[in-house]
Amino acid sequence: MSLPLFIGKIIDTAEVPTSENVSIEEVQVLGVSPNVPDLILGLEPYQFYIGLGVLFTVGAVANFGRSYLLRSVGEKLVARLRSRLFSKILAQDSYFFDIGPTKTGMKTGDLISRISSDTQIIAKTLSGNISDGARSLISGLVGLSMMCFVSWKLTLCMSMIFPPLIVMSWFYGRKIKALSRLIQENIGAMSKVTEEKLNGVKTIQAFSQQKMMVHDYNVEIKEIFNNSIREGKLAGIYYGFNGFLGNITMIGLLVVGAKLIGMGELTIGDLSSFMMYAVYTGSSVFGLGNFYTELMKGIGAADRIFELIDYKSNIPIHLGKKVDNLYGDINFQNINFIYPSRKDSTIFRDMNMSIKQGQNVCIVGPSGSGKSTISQLLLRFYDPQSGQVLVNGHNIQDLNLNFYRTKIGYVQQEPLLFSGTIKENILFGKEDATFEEIEQALRLSNSYAFVNNLPQGIETKIGASTSTQLSGGQRQRISLARTLIRRPKILILDEATSALDSISEEIVMRNLSHLNKEEGVTIISIAHRLSTIKNSERIVVLNQEGEIVEDGKFDSLISNPSSEFNKLLQSHSVE
Repeated sequence: MSLPLFIGKIIDTAEVPTSENVSIEEVQVLGVSPNVPDLILGLEPYQFYIGLGVLFTVGAVANFGRSYLLRSVGEKLVARLRSRLFSKILAQDSYFFDIGPTKTGMKTGDLISRISSDTQIIAKTLSGNISDGARSLISGLVGLSMMCFVSWKLTLCMSMIFPPLIVMSWFYGRKIKALSRLIQENIGAMSKVTEEKLNGVKTIQAFSQQKMMVHDYNVEIKEIFNNSIREGKLAGIYYGFNGFLGNITMIGLLVVGAKLIGMGELTIGDLSSFMMYAVYTGSSVFGLGNFYTELMKGIGAADRIFELIDYKSNIPIHLGKKVDNLYGDINFQNINFIYPSRKDSTIFRDMNMSIKQGQNVCIVGPSGSGKSTISQLLLRFYDPQSGQVLVNGHNIQDLNLNFYRTKIGYVQQEPLLFSGTIKENILFGKEDATFEEIEQALRLSNSYAFVNNLPQGIETKIGASTSTQLSGGQRQRISLARTLIRRPKILILDEATSALDSISEEIVMRNLSHLNKEEGVTIISIAHRLSTIKNSERIVVLNQEGEIVEDGKFDSLISNPSSEFNKLLQSHSVE
């Protein structure tokens, strides 16, 4: 910021030779002296220029340090923010994904948008934008001070530009904050559509509905485009007005400065210095306006981030007591339950059910009767509106949820296998498992033969990004092995063998029956296939209203022509 002052002093040292055609009075009017001293600011010229070079070098090093330091701090803060946000999302309950802070549910695409796009905007605000804002503020204050030092009259004239700039920036910042948040929400909605359509690309192709899907995607793109255009128009008005105001101010300063030179109150060098300071200060003021604008964008993105971070989970996963002895009876007592996203549909009314330790129970019923909801309540993905779930006499709402879930095995109908090797997927169930334990889990799930027939065995990479594609039955068996390696005493199978062929299913069910009888594992199956149901020692039948209408052994229910179980068979709700 000292450069304009030095330039002005150098200009004033310019030698103007006096002659017969140039009078002393004319030279003085020009603002220079006919007898130029050799010193610049009291220094010899070579000393002055060496000092100036050193000053510029120090300034360059300081600029590097400022940019690097602020970028490092900003990126570290954002990295921690992303990690904290991801951890917070993983700790949320099902209410978060069904309802969430938006009251419409949190979808994967929107969450990805917040973790990636919104945090990137915050990173830009914390690193480059704050750095530029601090530089603009310091440059503006120093420039204003130097302008007052050179000419307080011209500085007073220039200060007239500040009130309209401040008012304009305030209104613009408020508008841009709202627009920025709206655009980020549009990007989140587009990410949701993208994720959904790409996950179902085979279905889309099978129905030849590519044009319809592209149309749906274009609708989301158009929303982003329209709001971005609104932001562009607003920015155009703001910066256009600021540029016009700045140009008028510069012309006005030149006119007033020329008059002051004529009056002998300024030299040409002083006016040159002042105009350069005016340009620096004006740029700093505009930079502060841009800083405020970007800051509002960052605040809009931060609102979406902290909306998730501040969201309180209805079901905390780290609180409660850790109980090792959970190997007892399971009791559902007076359960009333409604899904939070379907408040007009009651699933259970005063439902009571007891499962003895070591029983092999199968829950059957028509679609929508609440079979899977029982497993959701037992795993405490949801809490009932009233009633309680007891395991070995302990209310699961009093237990440390993470610790409690380590005692339960859960296999879904459509299991998720992570990108990586088969071994890594199985070790997801027990990180410190030995090779013998992995082999035993593979044998129990009837996976050992087909895994060993793969080119790389358990080191074979699986997942959407690899060329190795497993069938639905193979995926279910790998998922079952991942669960069995934990040696749970309570095993929940939610249509866990629905994709298996009859021979593989028979082997798996025989192995599970062995665990049930020899090791006392309590098995709760949810099934539609008769071949799965008949392997259970007890059948619980639900009707469409979620009521338990029958409870007994398979042979007694199947032999009774008027039983509700046989009615399910006749209605093809059981295959």
